[in-house]
Amino acid sequence: MNAKPMRMTARMNIPDAGFQFPRSSQHWREYFRNNAASLLHIPWESGVSLTNDERKSIAVSVQQFQLGESSDGHHFLYAAREHALAGGDAQYVPALRRLIAEEQRHGRDLGRVLDLAGIERIHHAWADTIFRWLRRQAGLELSISILVTAEIIAQVYYLALRDATGSLVIGRLCDQILRDEDEHVRFQCERLAILRRGQRPWRVILKHASQRCFFYGTCLVFWMTHAPVMRAGGFGFIAFLRTARRKLRIAMRMMDPRRYRFPEAPSGSKEEPRNPITPTADPLDLSGKWLDL
Repeated sequence: MNAKPMRMTARMNIPDAGFQFPRSSQHWREYFRNNAASLLHIPWESGVSLTNDERKSIAVSVQQFQLGESSDGHHFLYAAREHALAGGDAQYVPALRRLIAEEQRHGRDLGRVLDLAGIERIHHAWADTIFRWLRRQAGLELSISILVTAEIIAQVYYLALRDATGSLVIGRLCDQILRDEDEHVRFQCERLAILRRGQRPWRVILKHASQRCFFYGTCLVFWMTHAPVMRAGGFGFIAFLRTARRKLRIAMRMMDPRRYRFPEAPSGSKEEPRNPITPTADPLDLSGKWLDL
């Protein structure tokens, strides 16, 4: 008999109230490398045994999240290369590759859950198709904004999925994904702050307002498909919206360039450098292997 996983509160590390530098791409590259080497143990040998009610609650939802977590990020990486070349941030693309590798690990692990539970994998879903289309039309800044929205909602989703069944495997996997997603949100939000550095305040405010509108619209679309698993995990619509909104407020702080200190522009320059991260002395080589681990 599967034991009900202990409920834990997933906390996101929040920047200090004072100003600080965004973490460097080198820091993030090393963080993702270390994280890959210190994953939680998942008791796959226990299998995934679900009751009929649990299966009905989570099957369609996990199928769609498994598909969404399996993106190769090709367009995202292309836009990131352009940004890295323009800003001289040689470590950004390798760091981003590692983040994408973590998302793909989530997809593989969710696929393994589906296989163990005897639930068929899917290859198309209308919400996933729309999200991918939006990202392909966008540049780096808008792509990150879209992904941040998805990752914030995923933080609440995995809290619900963890408690929606008695499966030890699902519970432990959700704990791992929640730990990963906290840092994914911070990584992406800090990059938005870097990209928006030097923009006029009214433009930043407008972008924040647009982010909120897109976020709440996405919450409604999400609930249409994933309400059963959310309810099974203890979240009604209002509770879901409140929790997601609280995480959005944290993310909005982290993506606000006014909350960070950036290095001063070099003496005699007419404008500040576009990227706050000091470039490395190594040549900018962005054509490395996919994972570059």
